[in-house]
Amino acid sequence: MGPEIPVITTEGWIALGIFVASYIAIAVNKWDRSMIAVVGATLMLAVGLVDQDFAFGRIDLNVILLLAGMMVFVNIIKRSGLFEWLALTVAKGTGGRPTLLLVTLPVVTAVTSAFLDNVTTMILVAPITLVIANTLRIDPVPLLLAETMGSNIGGTATLVGDPPHMMIGSAAGLSFNDFLNHMSPVVILILVAFVLMANFTFGRKLRQAPSHVEGLASLTPKKAIRDKYLLWKSIIALVVVLVLFMLHEVFAQHLGFELRPATVALIGATLLLIGSQIPPKKGKPDSMEVLLAEVDWPTLFFFIGMFVMVAGLRANGVIDVLAHFLINLTVGKPLLTALIVLWGSAVMTMGLSAVPFVVTMIPVIKSLELQGLGTVEPLWWALSLGAALGSNGTFIGSAANMVVIGISNRSGHPISFGEFTKKGLPITVVSLILSSLYIWLRYFELEWY
Repeated sequence: MGPEIPVITTEGWIALGIFVASYIAIAVNKWDRSMIAVVGATLMLAVGLVDQDFAFGRIDLNVILLLAGMMVFVNIIKRSGLFEWLALTVAKGTGGRPTLLLVTLPVVTAVTSAFLDNVTTMILVAPITLVIANTLRIDPVPLLLAETMGSNIGGTATLVGDPPHMMIGSAAGLSFNDFLNHMSPVVILILVAFVLMANFTFGRKLRQAPSHVEGLASLTPKKAIRDKYLLWKSIIALVVVLVLFMLHEVFAQHLGFELRPATVALIGATLLLIGSQIPPKKGKPDSMEVLLAEVDWPTLFFFIGMFVMVAGLRANGVIDVLAHFLINLTVGKPLLTALIVLWGSAVMTMGLSAVPFVVTMIPVIKSLELQGLGTVEPLWWALSLGAALGSNGTFIGSAANMVVIGISNRSGHPISFGEFTKKGLPITVVSLILSSLYIWLRYFELEWY
């Protein structure tokens, strides 16, 4: 007799119904996604579909605390004015030429997103872009679209660049250096292709508009620095955090203990929390209550709710059924499986956003390994690339996109779903083609299977 084929039980169908209903409600985007996730998780617990101890044990605290630590860390750094200084310096360096801005601002945004995260980066960069565009009297929409797409590409390169990567890294045991090693080569290639495409996709509109470069004289990068003492503390803390991320394996191999990503993020947050309370020469530092209140608590509870709902699916056998279906669909062929994960992740991300899909796929990939597919490491990279790059296909693909849409709309420059998709979908398709070739060349040595 062959292995028993898993089936979905009545409880599994109920859990799946709650999850799908929550997923659809999140995609519709008429209600707060954190509330939906918490309601769905509570409902699964309340009706007994999943045991509380089992569900709470599946909440990945490495992800939650990594996010929380980076939120505190970045919220303190931005008080120094470092990010505004960087953006204004870039703008001055371009001489106000719109097409040059179209290259430099997205590239700087991409690099910044790799070491912070794309949501935080766009919260900081988008308002500054509006100031630059208003000063030059050009339409900010092409710049904003190019920046958010650049941030999604740049965030693909590292563990901390995109929230789904934090979840994948924690689940698969992948380090900061692992992401740099496996993701940065293809991200650099995609970023080059993006810059070339952006010149045609967004550049025409900017080239047609006259640029009032004399307005740049009113932009003074030095004035963006609000607290030079906090600036130096922030730079030191940034260096410490990046070094600790990169020396993760050195600590594990030579010092006998492991610094997980969440620990590193909390070290950086703690350093700046303490440093921010050391008063500058003038002014009073923000209290701990103010600093901690700026943590994005709704996002953290959204992750918690999603973890609990996926635990409900796992407890009732739904994850095993999905993994078995995927193996049958690909006839157990690793390359085909990786490409389906890559393109499927991108399509699902475009329609439903990356985070809930990645939370669902992580246990599916783990189950694939248990069901005999063999090594699943290429599947983790396929999932990472698909979820991150698919974010450029529609504006609901990532939270960073939604942040930019909101900021642009409030400034009187509305961006429609159709406009975003018209610009972003070709970039997404090219990115996925390059990713497919990369996966084939690096992990499967040109084998046709």
